[in-house]
Amino acid sequence: MATFTLEEILTLDAAQLHGAPPSNSEFRFSVSTDSRTIVSDSDLYLALAGENFDGHNFVAKAFENGACLALVNQDKLSAVLGTLPAACASTLTVVAVPNTLAAYQGLARLHLRRVNPKVIAITGSSGKTTTKEMTAATVSSKRLHKSSANENNEIGVPKTILAMDEATEVLILEMGMRGMGQIAELAACAQPDVAVITCAGTAHIELLGSQENIARAKCELVAALDQERGLAVLGHATDLLVQAARAVYQGRIECCPALEIVKVDHSGTTFITSESKVEFFVSAHGTFLIEDAWCALKAAKAVGLSDQEAAEGLAKFKPVEGRGNALFSSHGAVVVDESYNANPDSVRCAVEAILSRAYPQSDKIVVLGAMAELGDFTEQLHRELGSWLKDKPLSLLITVGDVAALIADGARAAGGRFEIKAVANQEDALAALQERLGINTCVMVKGSHSTNLDRLVQKIL
Repeated sequence: MATFTLEEILTLDAAQLHGAPPSNSEFRFSVSTDSRTIVSDSDLYLALAGENFDGHNFVAKAFENGACLALVNQDKLSAVLGTLPAACASTLTVVAVPNTLAAYQGLARLHLRRVNPKVIAITGSSGKTTTKEMTAATVSSKRLHKSSANENNEIGVPKTILAMDEATEVLILEMGMRGMGQIAELAACAQPDVAVITCAGTAHIELLGSQENIARAKCELVAALDQERGLAVLGHATDLLVQAARAVYQGRIECCPALEIVKVDHSGTTFITSESKVEFFVSAHGTFLIEDAWCALKAAKAVGLSDQEAAEGLAKFKPVEGRGNALFSSHGAVVVDESYNANPDSVRCAVEAILSRAYPQSDKIVVLGAMAELGDFTEQLHRELGSWLKDKPLSLLITVGDVAALIADGARAAGGRFEIKAVANQEDALAALQERLGINTCVMVKGSHSTNLDRLVQKIL
């Protein structure tokens, strides 16, 4: 974990010291943004302010818990000092900065420069977390550190960096975004050597307005690369994505080539690339996930692994819960759990996966909930998804809820060749499924996180 001297902290932009400095100038502080985690006088409390919280309200509590230094916004300094006990206020150390979030990111950059790992940063409209985990497996022979859970925003990225061990050789960071400029902020903090973009689809189109803008926003990560030493890896490399990348980066760009599938079974996919004679196995199915695996391989080679080392690492990957892991119900049916989240691109990927040779069951059922964050495009994109499904060899499509019913409408209007049921809730979906569950059935369940379809998965099991 990162630690800093007061001298290093005072190198932050416009930092000003208030109160008594530590008597030992070499004393090092670890950073905490949660007053409840302060456990010793070696902890620095950094007060962050968000839409629904303000850490400045807990500075006094942090000192009470043992912190001996607090980092606060300059415009809140007076209010913070007013909350401290008068008897000891002059003995406590407070550093004021223009913006504590910028300071947090600045400390992360200091630690990053000190450790100097190879940095692999990953973003995309879908597949970010899966690709992060594939990459971590692929480079597991190195000393690595990676983003935990969904720590992929302006607070999560520096938090991940600051938690990095000083012996780390490879740092893997996931980066999410909801608007223009956000990836650029994260990239400035992370200073990537390798930029991976899994795809640029329609996720967050509500805020960005077009797929062109989405591609441009994702390519803010590519723009942060060193023009001579960096590597941009594009998974599902559409013309829009390639053009957006080339507009901001003239260095090395690798686009996923056609991949040759050697073998597919319930355990995963074996494939080869045009660049290597080595066979690669990954516990995943479908075109998009195999492209994600290719991204992981390219990143691994960029940080010094051989094809054979990368293949051995990739084979260790295990699917992330709710992102395509295959489970077995008490009835013998295969249940593909895709319940973590959904957008039009990831739904197509999930449908293609269950239609692959990996799932030989003849009774293919797709259960879909609403896809969130589509704004004015909600009706259009749900109906278009239904139309896309029309000629897929499915047995049954079940949609859950009013918004998802638009998918059913689109499939019917397009002349879908399978049974279609639009139901109101999870109980009705379960009732529609129960008589169909058996050893010849494969059910895929997918919807945005807010639809809570993970509960339906458990009921099916």
